[in-house]
Amino acid sequence: MKKTLLILTAVVCAFAAKSQTIIGDCTDLSGDCLYYVSENIIVTNAEKSKGFTFHPSCEMKNGQLACSGIIAQLVNVGSCCEKNTLIILLDDGSKVMLTSWNKFNCEGNAYFNITRDEMQLLREHKMVKAQIKNGFTYDSFVNDISEKNQEYFFRYFKEIDANQFTPRK
Repeated sequence: MKKTLLILTAVVCAFAAKSQTIIGDCTDLSGDCLYYVSENIIVTNAEKSKGFTFHPSCEMKNGQLACSGIIAQLVNVGSCCEKNTLIILLDDGSKVMLTSWNKFNCEGNAYFNITRDEMQLLREHKMVKAQIKNGFTYDSFVNDISEKNQEYFFRYFKEIDANQFTPRK
């Protein structure tokens, strides 16, 4: 009984640790592939009525997966948005501060470029808090990063470095 419980626990832990994966969707008839992460980082209030999600975007460059930026979706942080700022506080007190480059929109979409130095910070440090500032309405939202997501980028860059993705069929 103890052996069965130990095996079951190991399988559940392995599945939970691997739940965030990079998906390669190559079903487009043009031959192009879209690469995306299976889970987002979610930052909300207790009622889950206000907040934002964000995740890295990735692409294939010369046969190697690469991080190409961060995509955020604002929910009830102002109405329309542009020139948004995403601030990620790391466990050593340093910050990654990004400004969105996309045009004005009322869907809550924000796209951010990320530098090598900013990626290196995310590789080396846990995220503890994140804030989004709407550059159009000046509304803002900040909250802690859940313990599960504090090491999100560690797992992400491990898959990027190994050039690992799960093909979508």
